[in-house]
Amino acid sequence: MRIGMVTACYKPVINGVTRMISLYKQSLEELGHEVTIFTLGEPDPAGEEPGVVRSPAVALGDNGYYVTARYTNQAQDLLQEMDIIHCHHLFMSVELAHRYGRCPIVYTNHTRYDLYTGAYIPLPQPAADAIMRQVWPDFTDLADVVITPSDSVREVMTNFGVRKPIEVIENGVALEPFRTPSNPMTKQALGLPESAILVIYVGRLSPEKNLSTLLDQFAVAQEMVPELHLMLVGHGPSSNLLVKQAHDLGVGSQVHLSGPIDYESITNYLAAADIFATASVTEVHPLTIIEAMASGLPIAAVSSPGIVDTVESGKTGFLTRYPESGLATAMVALALNKELRLQMGVNAQIASSRFDIRETAKRTVALYERLQETRPDLLRKREHGRWARNRDRLQPIVQQLDRLLPPADKPGSGSRKWFSSDLFDLDGPDGE
Repeated sequence: MRIGMVTACYKPVINGVTRMISLYKQSLEELGHEVTIFTLGEPDPAGEEPGVVRSPAVALGDNGYYVTARYTNQAQDLLQEMDIIHCHHLFMSVELAHRYGRCPIVYTNHTRYDLYTGAYIPLPQPAADAIMRQVWPDFTDLADVVITPSDSVREVMTNFGVRKPIEVIENGVALEPFRTPSNPMTKQALGLPESAILVIYVGRLSPEKNLSTLLDQFAVAQEMVPELHLMLVGHGPSSNLLVKQAHDLGVGSQVHLSGPIDYESITNYLAAADIFATASVTEVHPLTIIEAMASGLPIAAVSSPGIVDTVESGKTGFLTRYPESGLATAMVALALNKELRLQMGVNAQIASSRFDIRETAKRTVALYERLQETRPDLLRKREHGRWARNRDRLQPIVQQLDRLLPPADKPGSGSRKWFSSDLFDLDGPDGE
């Protein structure tokens, strides 16, 4: 089977969707399928890996994503040869797949876009919700099936009006590297005392991850348990602000930032930790939590869609509905009770088995095969590419997206005017 993976971002960074796509590409190829990744942006300076087709695009601010009005001719031709197209971003993926593809389209929702909207645009949550009640149903209507990685996120999308059939297939992880890391780090190697109790976070350091709350709560927990240290593994636009916040809270010497690291090194950092913690509520089924569980770490996190489907509070960690107070309590409870911490870690490692990438890939292929048999794409009422021309309907959404871009006069920032006027203007020969 020829499978096209479509994404707005594919870079060698600690990025959940990139890791997910890379894992599935490898697993699907091991099952005998041919996988091509269609993505956007500047070519990889080190050279593209085999099977990656990248179309030029304009950077969407500094968050690593890109926008474009069209794919290259090569990408357009290849998309028409696919047997299945699997999209991994709502924007710059599903519409382009619908425009150029001639086969069933699957869309996996990896993001709480309703909450991300509020994180990046100064809008009250009700206004962000109103935007997503139009955006989520309209964009997902261009796919034939929607995948959510958890039941709770399926419920969220249904409540936002998504009309297409929704299948639940959990995110998969290659478990073995986390269970037996290649070069496990020690606290001493990280410059910490052996008596330290290390709390670790892995992921992008950016506003939507609610890291300021994590730092606030760590400061409270560290006052109760002086041996606590926090390691933030990853990088992103919030790095400098987090360093300043840690200093202002008086825990600057207990908070450590790894900076950018290779994905392969994550397993080794996790091996040195005692607790995994996150304050994020924007996850749908976080890979970093699954990876931490596979490493044998108990979880301290917020009870939110996606996370509640992964962590069993009281057994594999502690979840709280009150991140501004309860997260510190969870960290303290795990830090003060080593026996409980170790038992929850064992439970977490056992529970992670259900997320084995080999099993989730097989379930995904079973969905592909069903779509190949039933061909729901042949019953679509909307002609390919027609939806993109409805600029009047899309203009409010485009205006909101436009606000994400940096000012046009900032060197190297691109142009707001180009984005607003041309992104969905597809009446030319490419808008077939």
